Amino acid sequence: MEIYNATGVTKTSELRVTRAIGALGIEMSQKFDAITNETISAYIERADGNNTTILPDISLAAFMAGSVSENPAIFQGAFGCSALAEICENGSVMLQDTEAIRIKLEGLKAGVTYQIHGIEYPNLSPDTVVWSRKNLLVGEADRKLDLSKEELLVIENPNGITDMLVTYINGNTVKFTNKEMVMISRDLDAVKIVDSDATTLLGRTQFDLPNLLNFPLVGVVSIDFKKVDSEAVRLFLKNDVEQY
Repeated sequence: MEIYNATGVTKTSELRVTRAIGALGIEMSQKFDAITNETISAYIERADGNNTTILPDISLAAFMAGSVSENPAIFQGAFGCSALAEICENGSVMLQDTEAIRIKLEGLKAGVTYQIHGIEYPNLSPDTVVWSRKNLLVGEADRKLDLSKEELLVIENPNGITDMLVTYINGNTVKFTNKEMVMISRDLDAVKIVDSDATTLLGRTQFDLPNLLNFPLVGVVSIDFKKVDSEAVRLFLKNDVEQY
């Protein structure tokens, strides 16, 4: 189901989807590494007024990057790039008769065409996926975060992190250097981008995302981030499933 398809705007209105969907198909007429300030926000408008935020105005690139943990890759070519990103596990979001999903894009480029498609699945599921974000600021040398309720971390500007001290549910703490973080990310998703426009096999498959890094959080209790004092780093967190 096509939700949005337009060129020449820098932000959308609030797009209202009343049909149950489980994923967003995102496509744009630019390559993935050309994404800059585009953001996406979304929430479930509940009948009782107790709305559920799914995407709290997060980087569109990070949202798409998080999709490669469940799907083969981000695809790109002469058309631009596309990805299928879930908003619900095991089916489509459960909606009552008067409820809806509201979506908004901001920071768009007027010369780029953006499309959003709602993917409908044959079954409904209460397992809604929820994202959040945190900032590691310039001047912060380290920050410890409780990540026990998260399942995936997407790091923007990963070169700003020197080390991570990761504590797991068995009580063990493991130190990962920046290089080791990259190795783990590659092991998590061997191929991040498939480019049909490239002329060589190496060019057609990309193992890393530009300025982004995925890190698995299953079994993680907390991470103590050690960072370059002069760098700012943004963390995008894909939460464990919230049931409604």
